[in-house]
Amino acid sequence: MEIGLAITKIMYMKAGKAGNVAAHLKHSLEYICNEAKTENRSLVGGINCLPDYAYEQMIGTKEMFGQVGGRQGYHFIISLKPGEGTTEQMYDIVQRFAEEFLGGEYEAVFAVHTDKDHLHSHLVFNSVNMINGRKYAVSYTHLRAHETTLHLV
Repeated sequence: MEIGLAITKIMYMKAGKAGNVAAHLKHSLEYICNEAKTENRSLVGGINCLPDYAYEQMIGTKEMFGQVGGRQGYHFIISLKPGEGTTEQMYDIVQRFAEEFLGGEYEAVFAVHTDKDHLHSHLVFNSVNMINGRKYAVSYTHLRAHETTLHLV
């Protein structure tokens, strides 16, 4: 079965107010892991972090490299057309996309949501590279995401 993928949104999370600069990152992680949208979290996974502790691990990476300000993370949404694919296929797609796209150098959480008439997945990842401490470069994000997705189908 051919599946027509689309990256429907690529968003970044900027720093919040002085009290909690990473509030947007925390909210995004909580949103994508919502039990009501992910079949009681059975469709949630992590790369280089445990989903239940991802926020704390990402903050630890930021602090370790002195990168606590500015952009906090990125949030991608990958969607299928209504009636396309299964939850298992979508989970596999988002997991493989994250692994290939991030190259094992970022903490990431991904989840498949089943709350709409179409399957879609979310990928939230830390803006700070856990290997070298550099912030993620966004200049080729859209092109690279599109190219990587094509290899997964």
